[in-house]
Amino acid sequence: MKRIIGVAVLAATVAGCHTTGQRITRLDPGSDRGKVVSVLGRPDAMRVVGDFEVYTYLARKRTRHSLEHTDYTVILKDGHVVEFGPGLAQREGLHNVVIVPPSER
Repeated sequence: MKRIIGVAVLAATVAGCHTTGQRITRLDPGSDRGKVVSVLGRPDAMRVVGDFEVYTYLARKRTRHSLEHTDYTVILKDGHVVEFGPGLAQREGLHNVVIVPPSER
């Protein structure tokens, strides 16, 4: 019995170690809002831009010498994923929202 509990605790610990970048690859265009939350958890920030919902996930990795981070964004329209990836959302024109990768900011 102790062995089963130990294995369960180890599995939960390893599952919790996946970074946002690793987990976001489980999404597909068309995934629904429920799958986004089950895969990535509650977003750190949510906003509505026109017809789009924008979820932002802040991925912080502290090291001894620096604070590295990559923010990830999921854009939904009508409750389904239309775009996701590293970077932050930006309005493009009057009727569209896109993700601007970190290197382009």
